[in-house]
Amino acid sequence: MLKLATLPNPHNPAAFIWELGRGGLFSTHGSPETLAEYHRVLASHPRFLDEVQESLELCYPLFTATAIAHEPDNRFLEVALAVQADYLITVNTARGHFDRKSYEAVRVVTPGEFLNQPRGQAYLRKLAE
Repeated sequence: MLKLATLPNPHNPAAFIWELGRGGLFSTHGSPETLAEYHRVLASHPRFLDEVQESLELCYPLFTATAIAHEPDNRFLEVALAVQADYLITVNTARGHFDRKSYEAVRVVTPGEFLNQPRGQAYLRKLAE
């Protein structure tokens, strides 16, 4: 699961993560609430917003998370927990956001951290094929 806080560009690791998900090398999930947040944040980038909407598998968490001080981030955590994601990949690891290394079994990593792990390296090799 990738929480987009900035637009991926060719010069940051989030771009590679986005391409991995968009290319179907791993699944990306969202909920109506996370899509609403993307609409708010990406309103001035309609083409990218369309890509996001087309790529996400929608889920409907049946609980409300409250573990994160920045309330909108809880919606992303709900999705990660509901789909039993291995990772929640985000650049928002500052205090009050995703400031823990994990929430239950979901590991929180930055795009760079994910890509530097053996699993991330394996995905990058697949993307290059």
